[in-house]
Amino acid sequence: MRHGTRILPAIVLPLLLAAATGCASTAPKPAADARAGALTAAAPATPPGPAAAPTPAGGSTDGPATAAVATPAPDGRAPARPAGGAGVRLVAYDPGTGRAALSAPTTGGPDADPVRAGRLIASPPSPAAPHGALVSVTGVGHSSGGRTEVTTRPAAVTELLGTTATSLHAAVDPHTITVQPLVKDLTTSFTGHPGGGAGSASARLTLDAHTAVPLPGGATAALAAGIELDPAVDFSYDGTRLLQGGPERARVGFTLGSHATWRIDAALGAGAAPLRIPIARLSADPVLTVAGFPVVVNLDLTCYLTVSADGTVTVDTEQDLDGRWAVHADYLRGRGWTSAADPGSTEAGPVRARLAGHAAVRTGLASEAGVGLYGAVGVRATVEPYLTTRVDGTVTLNGSGRPPVVAGSWSTRAGLDVTGTVFARISVLGTPVFSADLPLPALHREWPVPPPH
Repeated sequence: MRHGTRILPAIVLPLLLAAATGCASTAPKPAADARAGALTAAAPATPPGPAAAPTPAGGSTDGPATAAVATPAPDGRAPARPAGGAGVRLVAYDPGTGRAALSAPTTGGPDADPVRAGRLIASPPSPAAPHGALVSVTGVGHSSGGRTEVTTRPAAVTELLGTTATSLHAAVDPHTITVQPLVKDLTTSFTGHPGGGAGSASARLTLDAHTAVPLPGGATAALAAGIELDPAVDFSYDGTRLLQGGPERARVGFTLGSHATWRIDAALGAGAAPLRIPIARLSADPVLTVAGFPVVVNLDLTCYLTVSADGTVTVDTEQDLDGRWAVHADYLRGRGWTSAADPGSTEAGPVRARLAGHAAVRTGLASEAGVGLYGAVGVRATVEPYLTTRVDGTVTLNGSGRPPVVAGSWSTRAGLDVTGTVFARISVLGTPVFSADLPLPALHREWPVPPPH
């Protein structure tokens, strides 16, 4: 992240990016949190929220996707072998009990009965498993009408990929991102992205919000934002030394590019509790193909604009920016799991602002993002870039680069707070399981922002 006047967009980037993994991560959830219950193929329940239920920005999928059936290599020296079963679908799954149901077309020949104990089922997202599923069949029960009841256990990626090594960075199709508005009148659209590809999609998801937020004492804050998002996911796995103690290294994460315009207009009073304003929740479950099998990466982001003041002040600020932001969890044998949130670089247009009063005003975003595989969260991080402006009197920045008009005194500081957790007890990657989750070392940085001159 660059210091100086270009740091101001730090208050905006996460505000806009979350319009994700976690951004309060609502799904995926750690496997240990899954509740046992009746075996159903129902769609996921709508998360609680003040606005409409989440819908894919570009539409919805029809019916369950085809799953891969595989036989693990007996010595773990190679990836699993495809076991036929074209057209097998996971139509019901209860992760709490491991009970599932599979459907497959009735065919003759050696692959007529592909579902057998010991085989792996790698399913992309479906109504039965919205975040995908990777399981090993432990028992085969009743079969009728092309539907077979099975019992399963969670499988590890090492069982599927074996000694494969891969490193992938892939764009997320913006039409597959599910958006739940958390402010009134949030709209979505798509903006062409010339030159997209190779980790950058051919279109960007655009979010536009114009809303009034209630403030203590009956006042309101006017909010407006226009955000273009360009997400990508990262997955790497190195099992070349798998027989010597597990995978050598692994990574799961995402990168999010953004172009955004943001404005807030409010009068803030001393002693009021800090405002935490939810903007939108985004989720996506892109499917990567590794060794011929689907590997599902889960992203979930929710952003909250945070505004606080220690005195009485009126604020009207507007900012343009381009930037990139990333979060990932990394495993290295001998070192274990670590995680990081990278604010990357930002480019900002001229700041337009008017402030009047006697207070320090902090505006930022508590952006909680969750990222994982097959519905099991690998890392959850909170990233809060912020801007603190202290004013005693009035200050006006017209965005032209000319010196500010000041009656009194003012100063501005930018900062970044990062906290998080690596869920070290998850086993989907086949890495050693520790007895407790690992907190991400807290990161706090703050620096002065020089005025234009």
